[in-house]
Parts: sequence; structure tokens; C-alpha cells
Amino acid sequence: MLAKTDADDVRAHNRHAVIDHLRRTPISTRKAVSEATGLSVSAASAIATALLRAGILEEVDDDGREARRGRPGKALTLAASAANVAIGKVAVGEVSVRFANYAGAVRGEARRECDLSDFGRDEIVAVLLALLREAAGDTPRPAFGKLIVAVQGKTDSGLSRILWSPALKARNLDIAAPLAAATGADVQVFNDCSLMPEAFRWTPDFSGRDFATLFIGFGVGMGLRLGGSTFQGQRSSAVEFGHINHMPGGALCRCGNHGCVEAYAGDYAIWRRAHGQADAVPTRRISDADMHGLAALARDGQGAAATAFEEAGLAIGYGLGRVFTLIDPLPIVFTGSGAHAMDLLEPAIRRGIRESAIDGLGADTAFSIAEDVDQLIFSAATAHALAALDDRFARFAGTEIEEAA
Repeated sequence: MLAKTDADDVRAHNRHAVIDHLRRTPISTRKAVSEATGLSVSAASAIATALLRAGILEEVDDDGREARRGRPGKALTLAASAANVAIGKVAVGEVSVRFANYAGAVRGEARRECDLSDFGRDEIVAVLLALLREAAGDTPRPAFGKLIVAVQGKTDSGLSRILWSPALKARNLDIAAPLAAATGADVQVFNDCSLMPEAFRWTPDFSGRDFATLFIGFGVGMGLRLGGSTFQGQRSSAVEFGHINHMPGGALCRCGNHGCVEAYAGDYAIWRRAHGQADAVPTRRISDADMHGLAALARDGQGAAATAFEEAGLAIGYGLGRVFTLIDPLPIVFTGSGAHAMDLLEPAIRRGIRESAIDGLGADTAFSIAEDVDQLIFSAATAHALAALDDRFARFAGTEIEEAA
């Protein structure tokens, strides 16, 4: 006979399988749930019924409308009203928020452009809370089951502190505790790039695959999905791909070191190389319009601009070659302003991989592009928050499920 803890784990696993199926297939039936999860029809139906009673699922007609009173529902879907999740994004020159319901639909958003450089913990917390109130508008203040803050910079492995950000002068800011106290939510703080693979958690083409996301823009950052999990370090949450050393004693990086991949491939690095600015690190953010202009010059054969993009591609390629030597080649999803110039970067990236990886392994790996980096970050953070709630609901959904499973 199974021990109680073992039986509880089996029940939670089965409940999670049902919820996960409805994440991937937003409108489904009890029979389809059974076929997708491997549960018997009776077990799938019993679990679905208990999740309905717990308010985690709801019944709808096949066209997605709520089932009419007095007739049995034909299909199942996640109950939008079961919970809300909130996302904050902290980046150079801006703070933005978005919140969504349990079905993943966006319910409100707000954004503020401001100079964050002199902000401390209290100011960051205050602006996030103010934006959450603004996003809620005239609706009653929503309760959040989960709040994720995605930060441009480095965060700690405890997912509570901003260790360093190019947006801020202050260091080591614990923002999770005061946000949790003010909102009642479970709060986690992530490096924005490390979160990006979560956006593809329920995407069929990426399901069960190892892959990486690579941001090229204000900085250069990577996210890794390995063995079904998005990688998080033991000391920090970031995959610091941009700060792999590409050339010892080389160009100055924004981090203060010399020769990082970012010092050749970040937008400021491409901009200064094209303009002959040597080791200048611009204090302003290089706009997308400026980067598009540089790319146009490179495509027209302007030597300095073309060289800048080629050197950027080589730096990325050499970095990827080293990564592939460590963990084997894997598909890469590019995003950020640099992704709009992949026609210029890709040949040099693949050349860099060929020259740096063992036998050039991975030079032919699949590349794809996610055009909207802001949408990618919000989608990734929302998916991570919803997955955490799915796990919580699967474990603590009510005694009805335990009796039926």
C-alpha cells in the first residue's frame, strides 16, 4: 500500500496533468483530457469535477462561452476568476506592470518612463505599487496570487534582491519583502533574460526541448531551458552570457571589465564601433531607430557600420561556440534590437561558432527570432507565475479530489 505522502504525490501529479493539458489546449473535454494524460476516463472526469468545485476549472460550450444554466457543460477550460498574477518590469529609463487572470488574459497594464538611477529600494517598490494601482483602474483592487518582477540586471538566487542593474546606482536591493507585505502576493525577482525561455513553456515546437533565448540590445543576455527546466544559478538568477570574456584586455564593457561579449555585441558597443568612439560607454540608451539606421548603413556597404556588426556577430558566435562545447548545441531564439539585424549578424555568428566549437559543432543550429522583446518578457513572467499557481492548486485543490482520485 502506498504511504500517505506517496498517494498525495500521485494525486497532485494527476491533478497537475489535467491542469497542464488545459494550459496547452484551452478548451477541452473530459475524454480529451483522458487521452492526453493517460488517465482513465473516470479518473479524468472525477479530477475535473473536483477542480470545477474548487473553482479552478469551469464548464463552457464548445465555442468557449460559459455553459448555460440548467444544461451540462460540453467542455472544460481554466477558470479566469481563480486567481490573478502580476508582472513588473524594471529597465533603464522605465518601469512597467501588467496583470493577468488565471486563464492568462491581460486585465490591465501601466508604464512610466523615468530616470531610475538614484532610486533605492523604497522608490522602486513605490513606483511598482503605484503602477499596479493605475493598471487596476476603476476595478476593485485585485488580489494577486503571484507577483514576478523582471529586472534588467543581476538578481540573487533567492529571487528577492536586485544585486546590480544598469538602471540603478544602488546595489543589493531587497524588493520582494516589501512588495509581498503590500500586496499579499508571493513575490519573486528575476533577471529578465533568464526568464525568457518560460514564454515557450506551453508552445508545442519547444515542448520537451533544450533551447536558449539570446537578447541583443542594451546588453547581451541569455536564458537556458535544459531538461525541462529554465536554468537558475546557485548564486544568481542570470546566465551571464554577455560577460563571457571574448577578448582579454579588449573593449570596455558597461560592467567595468574589458573584453566581454557585450563590449562587442551590445547596442552601445556596435554604435561606438561604427562611430569610432573607442571605449566610450554612452550614458543614454541607444534607440531602436539609431540601431535601425546603423543597420541600413551596413547593408549599404558603409565600412565602419558593416565592421561593427561583423565584430558583434563574431563575439556572439565565439560565445555560443564555448557554450556548445559545454552543453552541446541547441536552438537559439534571438530577440532585442539586434534581432532586427540578423541578416548582418548571422553569417558572422555562424563563422564564430565554426571557429570556436569542437569541429565547428553547432554552426548549423536552428535560429529563430522573437520580434517584440517587451512582449516576450511579459509573456515569460506570466507563464512562470501561472505555472507556479498551477503547481500550488494541484497540491492544495481540496479534499473532493483526494476522495475521487
